[in-house]
Amino acid sequence: MELMIIIVQEQDYPKLSSTFIHNRVMATKFSTEGLYLNKKNITLMVCIEKEREEEILDYIRQSCTERMEERQVCEYNGMTMVDVTKGVKVGGAIVFFLDVDRMMKY
Repeated sequence: MELMIIIVQEQDYPKLSSTFIHNRVMATKFSTEGLYLNKKNITLMVCIEKEREEEILDYIRQSCTERMEERQVCEYNGMTMVDVTKGVKVGGAIVFFLDVDRMMKY
């Protein structure tokens, strides 16, 4: 068994969750927030058999897309801090994989 920890942006979550429900993928949801962009994320924990790993990754690829957003960031220009507008890539998904020795449900 494997535990997948999946971090997606809040706006990608509805499509991913409906795909998971339709395909009988059970998940536990946590609301989280990134420190760099201060954007809301959804973190999902999914415990699956290793054989379903690619299937789950396909659902994530189909549901979570990367986008560019303009963000104000502070930069040091050598003398002082200045606000600069930069394009930042957001969206997509981050997936961590952990081996599970045993899972028990009561």
